Amino acid sequence: MINRKNVSLTVLLLAVVFVLMSFKKNIEGPVVCFGDSITYGARVDGHSWVWYLSKEHPQTNFVNAGRSGRKTADKEELLPVIQKNASAKYFLIFLGVNDLKDGNDVMVNDCITNMKWMISKIHEGAPQAKIILLSPSDINVKTMAPVNVQKKYNENTHNALIELNKKYKQLAKEEHLGFISLLHSVSKPNYADGLHPNEDGQMQIASTVWKHLSKLK
Repeated sequence: MINRKNVSLTVLLLAVVFVLMSFKKNIEGPVVCFGDSITYGARVDGHSWVWYLSKEHPQTNFVNAGRSGRKTADKEELLPVIQKNASAKYFLIFLGVNDLKDGNDVMVNDCITNMKWMISKIHEGAPQAKIILLSPSDINVKTMAPVNVQKKYNENTHNALIELNKKYKQLAKEEHLGFISLLHSVSKPNYADGLHPNEDGQMQIASTVWKHLSKLK
């Protein structure tokens, strides 16, 4: 005869275990986020996607290594970051937008060449780290601020970002890396100046990144 008391206790214990597992969302080890002004938090007082991830998941050490204006061509800036975070569990790289002013295929290919170099340096300096390529968020040409228009962020940039998304995905597959496409992660109204996401846009990026990271743990 089934002991209903024992069955009820077992069901209760399983429910408790399930709840505890569902709340275990921290990632052990530093998560280094290397990027440009979007990672740094321009136009949002530093409240970038990295800031939102740190706020929502305080048990995980997210390291904001963003700098405004950074390109993949500034690849050597990664070296001191690797040295400082040699024990990192993840390196997330969010670069490419600034390389693609009035973008074209040559610029996209240069991004890939520079990214391959950065990947090799992370493998050398932090061999245990998992590398995740973040394909940059799109731009909004229709709401582009005049200063960004003068810098030649335009329809060619938009088209180049679409091509970069394809090539980053291919590169990640070839190098056995993680890949997160942010190309369509930010809603068109959520660009502060056509180039940088506003806080709502930054939250959308954070949500997309975490959704991917949580599956890798």
